[in-house]
Amino acid sequence: MSRFILRLKICLKDRTAGICYVISAVVMLCLLLGLSSASEERSAVPIGLYVADDSEEATLLVEQMRKTPSLYIYEKSLDELKELLLDGYIDSIYVVEEGYGARVRSTDIKGLITVISGKDDQTSVMISDIIAGDMMYEICLNKSYRLYADTLETNALDKDQYSAYIRELYDSNEFSFNFATVYKDPKVKKIEERQVTNGMIYEQMIAGMLAMLLCLMAFVSCNCFCVEYEKGVAYRLKELPGSRIPKEIMDFFGIFMYTLPLSIVAGILFSEVYAVMASVAYLLIMCALCTFISKTAKKTESYQLVGAVLVIGLGILGFVSVFAGIIGGPDFLRYTTNAIYINLLVK
Repeated sequence: MSRFILRLKICLKDRTAGICYVISAVVMLCLLLGLSSASEERSAVPIGLYVADDSEEATLLVEQMRKTPSLYIYEKSLDELKELLLDGYIDSIYVVEEGYGARVRSTDIKGLITVISGKDDQTSVMISDIIAGDMMYEICLNKSYRLYADTLETNALDKDQYSAYIRELYDSNEFSFNFATVYKDPKVKKIEERQVTNGMIYEQMIAGMLAMLLCLMAFVSCNCFCVEYEKGVAYRLKELPGSRIPKEIMDFFGIFMYTLPLSIVAGILFSEVYAVMASVAYLLIMCALCTFISKTAKKTESYQLVGAVLVIGLGILGFVSVFAGIIGGPDFLRYTTNAIYINLLVK
């Protein structure tokens, strides 16, 4: 235990490791502040939404639009939205016209939503289809109820009972239909089943940066072992009472505990317990690897050369693995430490 405390003290007095520690902590905190909002903005098309109707149908439509991951919605006054459109912050404005709910109930579906877009806008047609999909449930529900009520004049369910029954069928696996289209590249043997979005790629890039920071911190912290060999301190430490293996283990855990807070912060970025556990496990592996390399190399120049190749090499392989799953690539990329860490953080 005394060796463990001694190793922590040496790490705390190492200025290079301390500077690297502070920089890594600042970078992680900046990512913590900007990850959620930036990921959301980068994964969706920015649009403006103005609701001029206060009906239940309009409220349901707005709720469905908010749940659509491909849309990043600004809800402001019409004048403010027009300013955002002119400044280029949004691509188009969608106005839910007054009387929307009454017209949906009467199945008058023309001109329910007005679209205001720029001259060169290319996305409003696609977005209109997405919004139309959100509208179709209520439109079809009202139309089907009118047909149902007209056909079955007696003992017919009222509108609320009918809506509840249709929702029950809609949510039931027994009556549901799942149509999926898969575009398969004959050159790619495996099909990626997950839906790939800009937000997912962004989060994977963040995870790759965190992996490199943790690897760099482990690399810099273990540099002290080489310095001790060069100054003869390591040989004097060997003279302390006790067997060698427990001493080496305490040295390793001293380095690990010194860098542990960074891995916890890295895991907190993704707001999941498994992310913290994955970060701690990744750091544990990196500390063990860097400790082994430093104690084997013993010379600072040799260790820094090998360590630099390790940090940069694993970092590049990790980043390449992000796109290899999309465009295809060697299978071995998925089994590198950084790639596994990225996949654990971004599920």
